[in-house]
Amino acid sequence: MTKSDPGEFLPTSVQKSYFMLSRLARAVLDTALRKYRPGRSDLIPVGEISQLKPALQLMTTYRLTLQEVTDAEVVTSYTRWLECVQVKEGPEPEVYVAFSPRFERIWLESRKRLPEYMEKKPANAALRSQYSLRLYSWAKKYVEDGAKTISLEELRRVLGLESTKDADGNVIREAPLPIWANFQQRALGVAILEVNAKTDLNIKLASIERSKHRRVEALKFTIKTQSVPKGATHSK
Repeated sequence: MTKSDPGEFLPTSVQKSYFMLSRLARAVLDTALRKYRPGRSDLIPVGEISQLKPALQLMTTYRLTLQEVTDAEVVTSYTRWLECVQVKEGPEPEVYVAFSPRFERIWLESRKRLPEYMEKKPANAALRSQYSLRLYSWAKKYVEDGAKTISLEELRRVLGLESTKDADGNVIREAPLPIWANFQQRALGVAILEVNAKTDLNIKLASIERSKHRRVEALKFTIKTQSVPKGATHSK
């Protein structure tokens, strides 16, 4: 990944939500992130009354799913981009917003990574599946090689489908989709189809390496560039 690639610093759900924002909602969010100061609870001005509708969308429509491991538990938090929206009435009403202080790291990393990344019009902005986003970011690193072999265990980590462990290395949540057929159909297959249909990459599963007991151990992919297919939609 490049230094500015948000995939290294932000949960996939945050990237996905940001890519799906409407142009107006993203403009309000970018303004708020730019003015955001950590450790402070000040309301942030984002503009005149015309900004109210997109600000309310950020507070009600676009959900973020954030996971963290605390002690021996996996804690999943569901939140929104904004904690509250206020309008200061007057001859020229002005809209103010606030972020939840609980997720300060997310707001700081979003401010640092996402607006610049989106400005470059990345091909993966059209992707909707979290598996597709993850597979695209991984494959992009190997496009010059044309092919890459990866163990099934590592591929699970790429797609975010590995087991979760505590600080001592104990498994506190088993890996999702443990059966290969389910993993291939519901995660890998979905990701390959969407990447090929919507981005500048074409990924194919070239071969599967199995153990003598027929257990899948590694997979080889061919990775090539292509023109972005017609009809692929990007966030506006």
